[in-house]
Amino acid sequence: MNKSIAMESRLDKLEQDNRRLKLALGLLLLVLTAIPLAGAVMPQQTPEMITAQGFYVIDENGTRRAGMNAAGIAYWDYNGAPRVMMHTDGIRYNDENGSVIWSTPPR
Repeated sequence: MNKSIAMESRLDKLEQDNRRLKLALGLLLLVLTAIPLAGAVMPQQTPEMITAQGFYVIDENGTRRAGMNAAGIAYWDYNGAPRVMMHTDGIRYNDENGSVIWSTPPR
């Protein structure tokens, strides 16, 4: 086998590998483009009913700031102390130490 035949053989193999790489890259880009488009086409599903024992709002520090459950609705300050509670016995306001400063009489 002379040098020119060997060089042609290597060049043909290199060109074939290059075509395969371009094809694989094109298919990968096609798949990566199709995935977000498929998600955008799907309709958003809204549940008819959400069931839970309670709902709580947590701030970025992990402190509970608001909540709602069967007993009522409550709001906490940035230190986590309860400030306002609305429940079956009425409405209660607390100071920053948690002491009741005003409350409505129960009905």
